[in-house]
Amino acid sequence: MKETFSNSINLSLFILRREKVMATVWLFMLLLFTWAMAAVFETQFTFEELQAMLLVQQNPIQIALQGPVYGAENFQAGQIFAREMLLFTLIAVAIMNIFMVMRHTRSDEEKGRYEVIRSLPTGRLAFLNATFITAICVNLALALSQGVLLSIMGVTGTTTVGAFVYGAQLGAVGLVFAALAALFAQLTPSARGATGYGFIVLIMSYLLRAVGDQGNEALARISPLGLVMRAEVFVGNYWQPIFTALGIALVIGGLGFLLNARRDMDQGFIPQRQGRASASFILRSPLGLTWKLTRNTLISWVIGMLTFGAAMGGLLGDAEIFVYENEIMQMMMPQSPDFMAAELFTMLINVLLAIVCIAPVLILVFKLRSEEKSHLAENVLSGAVSRLNYLASHVIIGFLASVIMPLAATVGMWLTSNIMMDEPIGFFTMLRGMMVYAPALWVMLGLGVALIGVLPKGTLLLWGYFAYVFVAGFFGDLLGMPEWSTRLSPMGFVPRLPLDDINVWVLAGLSAVGLGFMVVGFVFYRKRDVVP
Repeated sequence: MKETFSNSINLSLFILRREKVMATVWLFMLLLFTWAMAAVFETQFTFEELQAMLLVQQNPIQIALQGPVYGAENFQAGQIFAREMLLFTLIAVAIMNIFMVMRHTRSDEEKGRYEVIRSLPTGRLAFLNATFITAICVNLALALSQGVLLSIMGVTGTTTVGAFVYGAQLGAVGLVFAALAALFAQLTPSARGATGYGFIVLIMSYLLRAVGDQGNEALARISPLGLVMRAEVFVGNYWQPIFTALGIALVIGGLGFLLNARRDMDQGFIPQRQGRASASFILRSPLGLTWKLTRNTLISWVIGMLTFGAAMGGLLGDAEIFVYENEIMQMMMPQSPDFMAAELFTMLINVLLAIVCIAPVLILVFKLRSEEKSHLAENVLSGAVSRLNYLASHVIIGFLASVIMPLAATVGMWLTSNIMMDEPIGFFTMLRGMMVYAPALWVMLGLGVALIGVLPKGTLLLWGYFAYVFVAGFFGDLLGMPEWSTRLSPMGFVPRLPLDDINVWVLAGLSAVGLGFMVVGFVFYRKRDVVP
């Protein structure tokens, strides 16, 4: 038994060293997010506004989206913070753990790194054990840092115990999904498949919780997300659901170890589907290959944007509360007596949805960089495929996403708003308000292409700029940012319909800027080496 786990500690230190930048970024961003939103709820909302928000939160759609309302009899800033932030932070932590565990298990195995480690004096289960130790360290750091931060901030309605319960909820869910990711890494022979299963379980967990929160407590507790929310942070502060989640993580992790001990290297327990005897005609072109590699990501994001749009559309039924009774919302959007509250609120929602649409566009175009890093692009470019065609195939998929994502978000928003509103907004009116942001998406697409060509190892810079675009576009008015700073983002040039008139020249200018960046990317990509 001792030999089975030999050198686990050394491997843990090795993985922690590899993970230090990514884990630090995740933890810092989650801390920044918690600090910013807790500060907003503490300083910007009066008691009367919190009670008005409570009425909105008790809407069945809001309960399905964010979970049950706890502490309604004493609804303070701490309760609304946990209500608004907890579930979505849990989802972010789950995603972090799925990616982290997959990087150091099945992904390393696919790239041959696991075989190199096994050739050294290490135990059969040492690598998986080291990955778990790393996950425990990262999630423990997350739980403690969140608890300490909220304790120091002292938001109204919070306690020190509640602050650490909040952190423990995040850490417990992180370990559950880390264990699930490790389990799927044993079941499937590919990192892509294992990651897909991880996200399917995350989506199912969210849906089970959403249905269960409508009155079926047992169903809600089946979901890891619903289970830890039963801790009733800042209200009951119960530890039992958290310990239960940790026990579930231990059982799932143990199953992962058992399967890892019984399988062969590069194999999985779920048989891999046999491919065709001959390639489809679609794969005879770079575009067809890129479509094959990215279609699952594209479809997943379409479903995600449809769902997100539906969630935002559910808020339109209470638009008057947000527009006329909430000072924060009044600061975030322009006021006009010529338009209904729902129309004004839709402008703000459109900005948020458009900014989120940037993420899949960049992910899809940056797929080319991941192919280069994995040395797979060399196999394609060594054949009768020009670099320009190869890059163009990824740009076309990114452009397709820049059109489909706003459309999916609009469809979702329109469907739920029709149910929630007495006088719903027309579909084409909504679509017009969303699609006007397409030129801004093309600018971001162009910047991505330019970085691929000019500075391929600097694509992370664009994600930093994306964060700035989000802050300037959505919180710019609230933070009192000067107009010139919001114009550093392409979103700052887009008219907010229906309040503003469409300026064709501005939209054409944005489109031209995006095209110009793409041309720069194509020119430099044609000349540069394939950079891993």
